[in-house]
Amino acid sequence: MLYFESIIQALQAYDSSLTREMIAFATPPSLEMGDVAIPMFSIAKTRKTSPVALAQELAAQVDFGIDVREALAAGPYVNLKLNRDRVGYQIVDAVFRQKEAWGSTSAGRGKRVLIEHTSINPNASPHVGRGRCALIGDSLTRLLRFEGYEVEVHYYVNDMGRQIGLLALLAEEFENVSFEQILEIYVAANKRAQEDPDFANEGYALLAKIEAGDEKVREKFFHITRLCLQGQLEVLHRIGARYDKFDHESAYVNDPRLAHIENALEEKNALFTDEDGRRVVDLAQLGYTAEEGRYFVLKRANGSSMYGCRDLLYSQDKYESGADINLMVLGEDHKLYAQQLALILQAAGIESPEVVYYSYILLSDGKMSTRQGKVVLLSSFLDQAAARALLRVQEQFPDLPEEEQQTIAEQVAVSAIRFAVLRVKPTKNVVFDMDTALSFQGDTGPYIQYCCTRIRSI
Repeated sequence: MLYFESIIQALQAYDSSLTREMIAFATPPSLEMGDVAIPMFSIAKTRKTSPVALAQELAAQVDFGIDVREALAAGPYVNLKLNRDRVGYQIVDAVFRQKEAWGSTSAGRGKRVLIEHTSINPNASPHVGRGRCALIGDSLTRLLRFEGYEVEVHYYVNDMGRQIGLLALLAEEFENVSFEQILEIYVAANKRAQEDPDFANEGYALLAKIEAGDEKVREKFFHITRLCLQGQLEVLHRIGARYDKFDHESAYVNDPRLAHIENALEEKNALFTDEDGRRVVDLAQLGYTAEEGRYFVLKRANGSSMYGCRDLLYSQDKYESGADINLMVLGEDHKLYAQQLALILQAAGIESPEVVYYSYILLSDGKMSTRQGKVVLLSSFLDQAAARALLRVQEQFPDLPEEEQQTIAEQVAVSAIRFAVLRVKPTKNVVFDMDTALSFQGDTGPYIQYCCTRIRSI
């Protein structure tokens, strides 16, 4: 039995009302203060007492057993100094017995998780900022599977929308469009739409035709979407991201279940037709208190649905999948939109996904924008990292075959990017420094790989 189990049992022996969910562990600010900290907030709330007073009580009264050398109250925490010789032996013994499974509590055994992440618009090769979404989603997937959960990873293919229509229109002017040309065409399409209102309106006209069942237009969208998605997945696979299921936005066009959501909104006096003929949700009727974002457009005046309709129906499908945990990873610039969707779903009796938000990877002058073409492509970023890593591999291992050197360089480059991005709290911006990330010293991916290799050789 590892030390944290004996600590939990000691606390429960002192107070049988304590559950495992109430007992959390943290790391003290310094080793001098202790090896393990137990925050009192949750326990104190249940016992209706002060966290500080409770910390003093438990530190003085609980017999934590032979794994704990000393218990000290530090504000609302109980800091524990461990019997390191004994605990160290426990850990090493457990590692040798459990091998790669060491550290898993198997808490998710028998439980299902649905996680949706990445879901890049099929209009360009992914840039580094979008890569952060894939890395966070993929890491959550790996961690959940490690804990025993059955995880199904979904990718929502945004194959509708005016932007895709504009891309499909302009792509017709090119012969044999390749994935590498998509970003250039997409930026040009947006520029033309800004300068030519007629061209911009053609994008909306194509959407209306799809909703009317025009198969030729649907095929245009499908062709450009498939081309782009295949190229995007090749890049995402390089950083280790994998997906189990692809859900297409176009599958939710003319979905009759939307009527249920509309009826639920009407019952709450939250759905009306505005002066432009659009169907609009007044979120204030659903408890929304701010003025910004109060109104949510469901349908255009011509009756065609907005992408929000499809997102609502997709959320309904995910909810009805029966997963124990329903997760999605979104950029922080979608926070308001996600809150709007959640209110509408709640009104219809549908539970919305739990959202993990992430912030930007910045250029020197701000965030990246696909529409403006101001991006650092993830593929180029990976190529640059791999090229630099290859130079270092060639210096250290000049006798290795060239193919093996390139394989190692790719692995080092991917680890450098994954670690440099994931070490930063998702809600904080990442400022990426290539030299630091590729270093074999310090808090970096390559250094961890180096340490792992050395440890395995012992």
